[in-house]
Amino acid sequence: MTEATALATSADDANALAARPDIWRRLGKTARAQPVGVFGLFLTLVVVVIVIFGPYLATHEPDAETTNLLASPSGEHWFGTDLKGRDYFSRTLAGGRITVTIAVVSLALGTAAGTLIGMVSAYVRFLDLLLQRLIDAILALPGLFLILLFITVFGKEVQILIYVLALSVTPPLVRIARAATLSTLTNPYVEAAEVVGASWLRILLRHVLPNIAPTVGTIFAVGVGNLMLVTGALGFLGLGVQPPQSEWGQMIANSRQYVASASHLFIYPAIGLALAVLGVNLLGDSLRDLWDPRLRGTT
Repeated sequence: MTEATALATSADDANALAARPDIWRRLGKTARAQPVGVFGLFLTLVVVVIVIFGPYLATHEPDAETTNLLASPSGEHWFGTDLKGRDYFSRTLAGGRITVTIAVVSLALGTAAGTLIGMVSAYVRFLDLLLQRLIDAILALPGLFLILLFITVFGKEVQILIYVLALSVTPPLVRIARAATLSTLTNPYVEAAEVVGASWLRILLRHVLPNIAPTVGTIFAVGVGNLMLVTGALGFLGLGVQPPQSEWGQMIANSRQYVASASHLFIYPAIGLALAVLGVNLLGDSLRDLWDPRLRGTT
């Protein structure tokens, strides 16, 4: 019995080792087919490193003021200092962390809420008419108008900003999730689950959600860049993250009058925001091409 077990274990190990080259071969094939996506993945990983390890990579306290005002980049201050003598490299890292965190968390909340409401609306027909009329009313108003309205009423705190942005992306996601759910509900396995008496919650979570997940995931991947731009735009207008916290859009706005004399104040947050948005957009487009069966044959 022990010998048989050892032989079985050896066979499993051999199969695992044989499968590894195949996995790497498929990854390499995907990378060659999506070189733009690989570049986007690299930029996205840089953004992830900034978000996760930013406090450990900072060379100074981001909010610590000194008398070394508007210093040029040097060995002590890699990105120079701002008009209050604060280390600009540390503030750029902190600003990127805030910008990316607000965009990702708000989109995650909006995606979760929109997906849930869309699935329920498609499955529970008597709620569908009411929910869709409500969504129509919200979508009739400009999204930026709603964002500015809620920020003006409820304040400019980071938590408020996250909830407001999540609310702004929820209605379109409800429409997308509803359409994908209606398409999935026509499949025979959903009807079979209803026949055997499965609850509506089990049907939605077990049979519908896994099938609409690629669509929702693609929207999420593409939408992160858009929300980063919105977050930066609000900071640029003075309606986003407030001082002393740093944020890329706010840093760009504060550097306008120093573009000629201290151009580093504008360059680094602008490049950071541009590369972050470019990276997640390229990665999102590549994931859409990989996940959408209608586009696989064209890549």
